[in-house]
Parts: sequence; structure tokens; C-alpha cells
Amino acid sequence: MKPPPHLAFLRCRRRRRLFSSTPDAAAAAAELAGALAAAPSPDATRDLAALLRRLGGRGLASALSSFAAPLPAASALRLLRHALPNAAGSSASHHGHGLGDDLLTPRVSALLLRSLVADRSTLPSARRLLSRLLRIYPLPTAAAAVADAASTATSDLLVHVCLNSAAPGSLARAADAFRVLSARGSSPSIKTCNILIEALARAGQLDTVRKVFDQMRDDKTVALDEFTYTSVIKALARAGELDAAFEMLAELGRAGLRPSVVTYNVLMDALCKSGRVDEAFQLKGRMVEGKVRPSVVTFGILINGLARGERFGEVGTVLQEMECLGITWNEVIYNELIGWYCRKGHCSEALRLFDEMVSKGMKPTAVTYNFIAKVLCKEGEMEHAEQILEDMLSTGMVVHYGLFNTVIAWLLQRPGRLDAVARLTREMVSRGMKPNDALMTACTQKLCKGGKHQEATGIWFDVMAKGLGISIATSNALIHGLCQGSNMKEATGVLRTMVTKGVELDRITYNIMIQGCCKDGKLEEALKLRDDMIKRGFKPDLFTFNTLLHAYCNLGKMEEALHLLDQMKSEGLKPDIVTYGTVIDGYCKAKDIQKANEYLTELTKNGLKPNVVIYNALIGGYGRIGNISDAIATLDTMKSSGIQPTAVTYCSLMYWMCHAGLLEEAKTIFAQCIENCIDLGVIGYTVMIHGFCKVGKIDEAVMYFKEMHSRGIAPNKITYTTLIYAYYKSGNNEEASRLFDEMVSSGIVPDSVSYNTLISGCCEVDSLDKAVEIPADMSSRILTKDDCSFNTLVNGVTTPWCQKEAASSAE
Repeated sequence: MKPPPHLAFLRCRRRRRLFSSTPDAAAAAAELAGALAAAPSPDATRDLAALLRRLGGRGLASALSSFAAPLPAASALRLLRHALPNAAGSSASHHGHGLGDDLLTPRVSALLLRSLVADRSTLPSARRLLSRLLRIYPLPTAAAAVADAASTATSDLLVHVCLNSAAPGSLARAADAFRVLSARGSSPSIKTCNILIEALARAGQLDTVRKVFDQMRDDKTVALDEFTYTSVIKALARAGELDAAFEMLAELGRAGLRPSVVTYNVLMDALCKSGRVDEAFQLKGRMVEGKVRPSVVTFGILINGLARGERFGEVGTVLQEMECLGITWNEVIYNELIGWYCRKGHCSEALRLFDEMVSKGMKPTAVTYNFIAKVLCKEGEMEHAEQILEDMLSTGMVVHYGLFNTVIAWLLQRPGRLDAVARLTREMVSRGMKPNDALMTACTQKLCKGGKHQEATGIWFDVMAKGLGISIATSNALIHGLCQGSNMKEATGVLRTMVTKGVELDRITYNIMIQGCCKDGKLEEALKLRDDMIKRGFKPDLFTFNTLLHAYCNLGKMEEALHLLDQMKSEGLKPDIVTYGTVIDGYCKAKDIQKANEYLTELTKNGLKPNVVIYNALIGGYGRIGNISDAIATLDTMKSSGIQPTAVTYCSLMYWMCHAGLLEEAKTIFAQCIENCIDLGVIGYTVMIHGFCKVGKIDEAVMYFKEMHSRGIAPNKITYTTLIYAYYKSGNNEEASRLFDEMVSSGIVPDSVSYNTLISGCCEVDSLDKAVEIPADMSSRILTKDDCSFNTLVNGVTTPWCQKEAASSAE
């Protein structure tokens, strides 16, 4: 667009004043032109350098001003390279005072810029030169020099360099540059002015927008267009000054300009967001009367306004008008309609529109995906919701925090989906989010129970590294899971990180670690933790004492256990059923049944009633000293007290009967259990098989072995090894070998004991005795259950190879 006539006159007048030459200047200009025109050579380089030193900054400015036309871009670049090598090449700063500082005055820089901006190939050098000018001189000085060069392209470049600067206050500097340029009659182009106003509007700098616009309008340095007015209207609308925005619309008309559809859309959008939907429709009517055709954006704005005002019943009319005008729906309208249907609970319609949108090749927004996934979750279509989530992740969309939580919570309930739980949780953390505390704790527990301790630990450390915060409940769940999985090293690492990061530990944290150390046979470490717990102000509670009591009793250190019990009482803690059960079990294992009964009496005096686990311990205690009659009497007392014996009870009694040679009595107990539908499982059958094998009655042992198969009970490694050993001992190596092959083919991996039993009969009978012995486990974990599982057996096994097998059989 050409500048107004008065502005062109002003620029010509300035050029005559600035560039008027004197005889000396004309001579210098001629000499400079000759030096620049000379073919590049060492001599030419020396001559040009000498000439520039002789001219200096003032002389060079006069010479450049004397040219009838601006230097060619190539000549300007050559001169710049001589004056300041770094300015034309790399972007390195020139901090020292040298030839360039003397020559490249603001005026010389501006005159060179006018030439450099005229050629696209030298534009990068122009930017570097201008950046240097702004870095060395104050902005008003640099802007004045650019204005005096009377080049619109140079003025444009100055404003753009200020706008694109990463330095703070770049917008303010760009506005200041504009004001200097405009005041000196060298305003940037209308395109650059509009870009400046738009940038200021986006930044919410309405006052600066007004000042720039007023100067453009009042100084008449540049002809305003409809884009200028639209940018100002947009800034006013964003600031909520709708009356001023409509006044600007009126001024646009008075200036002889015609509003565009964008202008109207800006105002309609502001009206709708302000709840003035009817006025937006009225403005749309004015737009149509003014022969401006509505766009799909126009209708999207109106539909959004109706949806905001809960006036969705009127949307149909708008859609019909779109159809009449031949305007098809776009992503914005689909997304708006789907969102509204989702909010209103019209799930089927929302899903229909979503499928229609996708089938047309349109891309739903992240908001729409989140809406649809939420609807699917509400409808119970979780598989579909999971797929939507996966699609969002694959395209890098923003996923709502709630959607992650819902899908992860659902996956936790699905068998075999722990890998997906871990992956989505990691993805969530990588995006700066984490499941809510309750879900995070549940994920940690499930992953640990599923044997995925590494994944659970990795997620915990990721959350800590991201600084997202993690609850003590989640940390305790992880430490507990690691301890239960015999990963004490990892548990200690988590604890150490908690301390390092300043995460507050609590009594539960210490109790879990103490229990883990005790379970791992590290009693000394457990006691150190107990001491550290006290130092940090946490008083050991009943759980702490019971855990340590259990460790002492398991090691047969009853004197230390009693000392701990006295300490517990002295601190005002009242022993509970777990405490007494632990001590009773300890004495039963130590074959001191008298002491066990003393604590049984104390238990009842304190108002407690023995439970099934305590009775099981007593039966085992009597069995160990060969007092089967009292073991049977204990069973009778147990029944008369209303406590139902468990499979462990009967297996324990049967074992000690077999151990005492009372096989017929054991058979009777076994038969009664079968008759009463008490499932003795693989342990019960193995006890009977072992009992008969021990006395050489292999045929009867095989009868039980076959019965196991007929009842669908799979033998375990102990069962097979017991029979293999019996066959070997009886000289039936062929049958022993056959059973060994059967064991392997059934998926049971033989260990060294299995091989030794087969090859050399090195397995001692006592080892097998220990494998099937069923002493009661008095751990607090078991005592909290009404039913006794095979964990009781597992904890009673003492032979290492049997421990592993018993653990697998319990699973």
C-alpha cells in the first residue's frame, strides 16, 4: 500500500536534507564506490581497509549519503565484512572496541541496513547488524537512525527483531520502536503494524494497543485497514470492553471500510461468552444484511453460545440454516455437540456423533476424547474406554487426570492386566500426574502381590523424582510388599530415599521394616530399627512387640522373649491373643508344654479366649513330646469350646499320630475328615503317604497316592520325593525312576534332594519328617485370620528344600 501524499513528501524532503552531498563527500563516495567495485584481492582488501580508516564513521556516513541510490546489497555486505567481520558471518558478539565500533555508527548502520534488507540473501546479515545496533545503543537512538534511513523494509525489520527477541520486555520495546519510527515519519508497513497490535492484544496489553492504534490513526503515518480495526476490536473484546469494541466497529464503517466475517465473529464470540446470545444472533443478522456471508466458525460460535446458555433446543434451527447455506459441520461443531450431549447424559447420541465424525476423517479434540471416554466409563464399556485412552496416548493428546484414574482402577480389577496398570501409571507420571492417593496405594499393593515389585518400585521412584508427592500410605504399601516378597534390600533403599527426601516416616513404616527384617532372619537389624524408631519419637506398639516376640520364639530364644514380654507390660501395653499365641507356640516348639499351659491359663484370666491357632500349637506341642492322648483331648476341648478345627488341625494331629506309630488312628481321623467334607488337600495326603512309607507299607501309601489323583489333587514335590525314597529303599528302583519321570512331566522341577533320592538314597528320613511336620504358626498375620491356610505349614518347615516346595504348594 502506498503511503499518503503528505508522508511521501516528508520522506523526500528528509532524503534531500540527509543525503545532500558536499564536494568532499562526493569525492569520498566516488572513491568508496571504486574500492567496492574492485575485484576481491589482498591489495583491494588493504586499500578498502585503509579508506575506511581514513573516512571514519562520520566520513563514511557522508559518503554513503552522497550516493544517488542505496548501495547494492552485495556491496553493503562487503563493506560490512570489512568493518566488522563477525557481524556478517557468525552471530558471535563483538565486545571489543575496534574498527567496527568507530565505523558502524547508528547512521552508517541504518544506511547499510537499507541496502541489506533489499536482498533476501543478505537479510540474515541485516538482522545481525540490527541486533548489534540495539545491543550497543539505546533503543530511541537506534530507532531514530532507522527512521532517518527512510526505508519501510528497515522499519519493519526493527519492529520484528524487537518482537522476536527472547529478552524480557520485548513487546514494550517493539511498541517503543514503533512510536519513534512513526513520530519521525517512517512508520512500518500496515502489515507489521497489524502484527504488533495482534501481539499486544494476545498479551493482554490493551493500553499499549490503544496507544499504538491512536498514533497510527492520528499521525496518519500509515493507512489503517479492516485488519487493524479487527485486531483492536479483538483486544477490546478479550478485555471485556464490548461497548468500546462496538464503537470501534462503528469507526471502521465511518472510515469507509467494510467489516469482514472475522470482525463479526470476534464480536459474536465475545457476546456469547458474556451470555448475550440474543445480541450475537442480532449481530449475525446485521452481518447478513451487510452482504457478509457467515462461515462455519460463525455457526460454531452461535452453537457454543446456545450450549453455554442451556438453550440446546434452538441448535436445530442453526444447523438447518447451515444446511441451507451449504456449510458442512467442522470439527468444532462436532466437538461442541458431542460435549453437550455428554454433559446432558445423552450417551448414545454422543457416541453416534463421535463415530460419524471419525468416519468423515475429522479429528476429535482431546476434550472430545475425554468426554467420550467418560461416557463409556459411565456406560460400563471399559474395554472401549481403554481403547480410546490408548488412541489418545498414541497421538500425544492431553488426557484428563480423571480418565487415567478410572481406567487404571478398572484394570486393577481385571485378572492379568497388571502390566497395563504399570504402563499407564508410568505414562501418567511422565505427564506430570499421578493416580489419587487411594488408587496409587492400591496399584502399589496389587503390583507387589502380583510379583511385580520392580515395576512398583520404579513407579514410586519416578513419582518422587517428578516431585509429585506421595502419601505415607503408598510408601508403606510398597515397603510392605517388598518385605513380603523378601526384597529387603529394595525396601531398605526406599526407606533410605524417604529419609533423604525428607518424607516423614510413621510407626507403621517402622513396624513393616521390623517385620520384614524378622521374616528375613535379621533380628539384630530389626532391633536397631526399633531403637531408631524410639529416637524419632515413635513409641513401639503392640504390633512391634508381637513381631519381635515372634522372631525370638522362632529362634527358640524364650528367655529373651519373656524379657521382651515383661518390657511390654511395663510400658503399659496389654498382651493380646497374638502375644499369648506367640509365646505359647514358642514353648510348644521348645517342648515345654507346662509353660505353654501356664500362659494359656493367664490368657483366659485376662478375659481372652484361645483361638484355633493356639489350639493347633498345643496339639503340636503335645505331639512333639509324644503325648497323643492329650493332643486328642485338646482337640475335644477345642470342639466343646465352639471352635471349629481346620485342615491344619487335623493334618497336625495325623502327623503326630503317624510319628508315634498310631497309623490306624491317623487313618480314622483322615476318614472322618473325608466323610465330613473337610478338604485336607495335598498336605493331608502327603502326611498319610509319609506315615505309611516310614513303616514300609508302600502299598497303603500308593493307595492314598492314587486317591489323590482320583480327587484331582496334584501331588507336590514332597509327595513324589517321599514315594521315590520309599521305592528306592525297598529296592524297587524301576518304580522310583518311573515316579521321577512322572514328577518331571507334570511340571515339577526336581531339586538336589530329588536327584539324590533317586540316585543314591542320600535323603535322610529326618529331612522328610521335617518336611511334613505341621507346627502351628503364631505370626500376627495368621492370627488375624479365622481360617488357617497352608501358610501355617510353610512357616513350620525347617529343611530349605522343603521350605521352597511348601511355599509353592501353598500357592
